[in-house]
Amino acid sequence: MKYPKTQYSKSIQDQDRVSSPFLIKYSAVATGKTGKAFMNVILTDKSGDIEARIFDNVPKYNAQAVKDAFVQVEGVAQSFNGRIQIHIKDLTVLREDEVVLEEYLPASFLNADKLYEEAKSMIASMKDPYYRALLESIFVDDAEVAVRFKKAPAAKSMHHAYPVGLLEHVVSIAKMLDFLSAHYGPYVDRDLLLVGGFMHDLAKIWELQYEKTTDYTTEGRLVGHLVMGSELIEKKVQQLESQEGRLPGPFPLEKKLLAKHVVLAHHGKLEFGSPKEPACLEAVIIHMIDDLDSKVNAVRVFVEQDPAVGNWTLLNRQFERYFYKPEWARK
Repeated sequence: MKYPKTQYSKSIQDQDRVSSPFLIKYSAVATGKTGKAFMNVILTDKSGDIEARIFDNVPKYNAQAVKDAFVQVEGVAQSFNGRIQIHIKDLTVLREDEVVLEEYLPASFLNADKLYEEAKSMIASMKDPYYRALLESIFVDDAEVAVRFKKAPAAKSMHHAYPVGLLEHVVSIAKMLDFLSAHYGPYVDRDLLLVGGFMHDLAKIWELQYEKTTDYTTEGRLVGHLVMGSELIEKKVQQLESQEGRLPGPFPLEKKLLAKHVVLAHHGKLEFGSPKEPACLEAVIIHMIDDLDSKVNAVRVFVEQDPAVGNWTLLNRQFERYFYKPEWARK
């Protein structure tokens, strides 16, 4: 028996009676002002997320309302601080074969194959034989990378946090870096910029798991995508050097170190997670363009999805400010 998906998170309004299955994205027990325990829950489906609360029978539901569980929700929607949240009265855990999985996973609005071809075309245009061979060994020769890269989000929640978001982010950055390489002319190495653009976040395809909801893998938590990306460069360089005729000669040590550096330094500061701060002009540019593209996406998506009516959004907690809503974003 399949449980039909009759309501979607983005269409639920204040005072609606809710009776529909959802996927649990997050759940945790909290304590209210009176000292009584309640549950914070985030429900999701292909239209997006919606907050929910459970105030009664918390011990019972705490064992059922767990991350990545499918549940039939019964409750009432109410407006709280300008946002809709569901007060859950009851829920039933469902088996995966009792739902249509596609109803709960965000559908990508991006053409992954087209974006990937754009990436390969830019890599083919690189002049440096060592940097070009390095990226070809990863993005052209490695089938696992291609499969994962065409699906992965760029983050759990901060920016490009949707299917194919990582590929969108990387191609966007590579295009800007290509432009800046011409703008700054002889002062920067275009191919090193492209290495950083394509490689800086690539290891997120292993740092994150994203089959249902997005979360960190064990390797992602213990090592992280910056170090994993540097390790991948070392591995691929060794493989290339073992393949006869693949390189003009041994991979130059300086080029390998610079390739690793632009990956390891792309968060910009030690307190932001970079093992090293940018120490070459290309690393400075890559960090700033990465930061720019991330913030533009984060603000655009927030403004686009904000439920407030009128010219101003609700408070954005990431940036700690309200944003003006242009005409295209107004309800």
